[in-house]
Amino acid sequence: MQEFEQNPDFIESVLQLPCPTCGGELSYSAKKQNINCNHCGFVKPYDQANDMIQEQSLENAAKAMSHFTPQSVQKKVIDCGSCGSQIMIQDDAVSVRCNFCGSEKVNEKALDKNLIQPQGIIPFAVDKQEAKNKFSEWIKTGWFKPNKLKTLAALGDVHGIYVPFWTYDAKTYTQWSGEAGYHYYVSESYTDSEGNSKTRQVKKTRWEYHSGSFDKFFDDILVVASKGLPHKVITPIYPFELDKVVNYSNDLMVGWEAEIYSLDVMEGYDVADQKMDDELRSMSKSALGGDTQRGLSVHSQKWGQTFKHLILPVWICSYMYNEKTYQFAVNGQTGKINGSKPTSWVKVTFFVLFIILVIVGIYLGVNANAST
Repeated sequence: MQEFEQNPDFIESVLQLPCPTCGGELSYSAKKQNINCNHCGFVKPYDQANDMIQEQSLENAAKAMSHFTPQSVQKKVIDCGSCGSQIMIQDDAVSVRCNFCGSEKVNEKALDKNLIQPQGIIPFAVDKQEAKNKFSEWIKTGWFKPNKLKTLAALGDVHGIYVPFWTYDAKTYTQWSGEAGYHYYVSESYTDSEGNSKTRQVKKTRWEYHSGSFDKFFDDILVVASKGLPHKVITPIYPFELDKVVNYSNDLMVGWEAEIYSLDVMEGYDVADQKMDDELRSMSKSALGGDTQRGLSVHSQKWGQTFKHLILPVWICSYMYNEKTYQFAVNGQTGKINGSKPTSWVKVTFFVLFIILVIVGIYLGVNANAST
């Protein structure tokens, strides 16, 4: 396993990359999926190796960090007071607006903290026009959206941003115990309101105690390291195809916006730890079995935790409808989209009324059959 690396060189990704042919500026093109010069057409293939992407010891993470000052490389960091994201921008930017939440309550700050170097990156495969096309298709879907949404939704800012993520691995051993309940039915005699003797099926439950244990290895639990991207927005655009991660390269970042992680590696692990606990409990419930359960007890041990710091492509977008801003995100690798939409409460009301009418109809039908 590679020892934790101390290297702030990824901040140099904000520097310009001159074209060796004409002196213009090179940048990575999502449409062409290569590094090219928009002036003369020069193409520079990027290295697709992944040999530097190795697991890092979580235990050593806090002991090996590096120091840098973004101002020294003609960039500054803005800190959003609304959502907490931290984004590197051009040093000469005059008006700044947070691309995550749209707030203008941002402050320049000298980011005086130690950062962990990214090990891998997935280059953008979805370009800006394709992200817009995805929006046009997505805005038309949904049962409870207003009918006029697809024509009145005004697409606003569309930003391709390299977003920081953590992935975590861990070995686990779990012991579980509990009671599984198995339903069965018995015939029961009773007298109805008219004095007639009848029988009915009554559900009973037989309880059995069970216990067991299992091993589980968690591989690449993905946690977004941005506080500006809510989990409810970013998680539904998973998965990223992590087998296509390549070694981190400054060249792939030139011309694109990038966020510095605002959720540190230990905070990210807390999120991953909860995900592991939830899955281990779910696996224990499945192992216990039965039609119902009670008294489930789950005890897990975790060890050998490791992590990787990856930079993944996301299109952060917003649109306006009835003077309100809605946010959505597009997976910059796969094109999967997710976001919020306004709700037509008229449609919701009619749907609820329809369900009530169906239930009443079924109830009346059952009673009519019973009386005959």
